[in-house]
Amino acid sequence: MAEPVVIQSQADHVSSPSSRGSSSTPAPDPAFVENLMLQVRDLEQQVAEQRGLVEELNYQIQILQQEQKERYVDLDQRLLNMQQQLDIQAVAPAEREVSSSLSEGAVSDEEVLAEYNAARELIRNRDFPGAITALSEFAQSHPNHELTPNAWYWLGEVHLVSRQVSQAQAAFEAVVDDYEDHAKVPDSLYKLGVIAQQQERGSQATQLFNRVISEYPGSQSAKLAQARLDSN
Repeated sequence: MAEPVVIQSQADHVSSPSSRGSSSTPAPDPAFVENLMLQVRDLEQQVAEQRGLVEELNYQIQILQQEQKERYVDLDQRLLNMQQQLDIQAVAPAEREVSSSLSEGAVSDEEVLAEYNAARELIRNRDFPGAITALSEFAQSHPNHELTPNAWYWLGEVHLVSRQVSQAQAAFEAVVDDYEDHAKVPDSLYKLGVIAQQQERGSQATQLFNRVISEYPGSQSAKLAQARLDSN
């Protein structure tokens, strides 16, 4: 006699609740999650603080760079004032010599001196366009006069103040090339070095500053050139 066929119901294939629970992932510990979140917030705070510190340091560097630039500008301005006083002192003996002579040549020298003083007065009055015209005319009209190197130098200074750098460079080069024994040569060499430095021609600027120091030791321009080299 054949054995009876056993038919299983659908319920027989379903796992019991106890078997299902044994294979599921346990819930995370709330305290552990909270601790991780606190650590993340601490790290975010540290990153924000570091970022703020970097921004503050960058700002301080910008301030220091600006202060250094202002010190150089102030130093150049004081040198400019000193050179003006030296020019006035240098002109005074020439005025006395002119006044002591009654020759026709002395009268001509007196007129030349008046032209130069008029041009310098325009600088003191900050009439830079007028000063550029007057100094250019003086230098062209009196190429061999003892005050002509001074005129070229001050022409360079006025061009530099007026941000006409190429014209300023040409004026300073005229002093160096055409009046190599004049007292304005070291000042002109220094200014050429400043222009080269501003135009990021570092090697040429260093060469010019070193030339001032080696050829005119002890001069005010040599001290300024050394300060420029030390700041790099």
